[in-house]
Amino acid sequence: MALPRKIRNFNVFIDGRSYFGIATEAKLPQPKLQTEAHRGAGMDGPVGIDMGMEGMSAEVTMSEWDPTLLKMLGTTGNRLVLRPVAESSVDTGTDAIVATIGGLFTSTEFGDLKPGADTPLKLMIDVRYYRLTVNGAEVHEIDFANGKRVIGGVDQLRGIRRAMGL
Repeated sequence: MALPRKIRNFNVFIDGRSYFGIATEAKLPQPKLQTEAHRGAGMDGPVGIDMGMEGMSAEVTMSEWDPTLLKMLGTTGNRLVLRPVAESSVDTGTDAIVATIGGLFTSTEFGDLKPGADTPLKLMIDVRYYRLTVNGAEVHEIDFANGKRVIGGVDQLRGIRRAMGL
């Protein structure tokens, strides 16, 4: 019987420091093309034309207010690495997933202060660089500043960069 490989757990690294046991939740970037509808003469309906990508964001929630993380607001030189692990209940193999994210730390959101309740810290990142690998194989590498979009090993913007003399 085939059963899906489910995300079983994850870890968070920021600038190489592990937040094992501290991070409680994370949200990966959602790559999405920005399209423009085109319906030319004779066409029965519009088709989407690739006009680049929409902006991406990522989030990570921590169970403590680490001053190191609070000081990252407004900085861009930091790397966020999310490492979820997928596993099937049928076999014992695991899939190592690595999401490397670079960008601008744009917001720190504090949870509500209540006695005896968890008060998390949520960090939001405006993504400028994103790379996703599964078991070492690259799935996505998106680098907005350098005009690079590699999906499944194909650099979709190579011809555009070459035509611009880059």
